[in-house]
Amino acid sequence: MSLQFLETVLLMTLVTYGSRVLPFLLFKGKDVQGFARDFIELVPIALLAALVVPELVTPGGTIALTHNPFLWTGVLTFLFARFVPNLFLGIIFGMTTFWGLDKLLQ
Repeated sequence: MSLQFLETVLLMTLVTYGSRVLPFLLFKGKDVQGFARDFIELVPIALLAALVVPELVTPGGTIALTHNPFLWTGVLTFLFARFVPNLFLGIIFGMTTFWGLDKLLQ
C-alpha cells in the first residue's frame, strides 16, 4: 500500500466525518431558527428525491415515461402512502403494484 493511497484514505475520512460532525458542533445547544432551520429540515427530503427520482424516470439509462412500471409504481405508491400512513401496507401495495404493472406494461 502506497503512502499516497493512505494519505487519500485519511483525507477522505476527515472530509466525510468532518462534514457530518461539523453541524452538530456548530449548532450544539443553540435554538436554530429561520432559514437555517428550514434548510436543515429540507436536506433529507432533497437527498431522498435526488436518489429516487433518477431511478424512477430512467430505469434503463434513458428517459421512459409511458411504459415504465418503476415510475408508475412510485407515483401510485406515493399517493397510497399519502392516504394510508402504514409503512407495511405501503410496501405491500408498492410490490403488488409493481408486479402487476410490470406484467401489464411489458
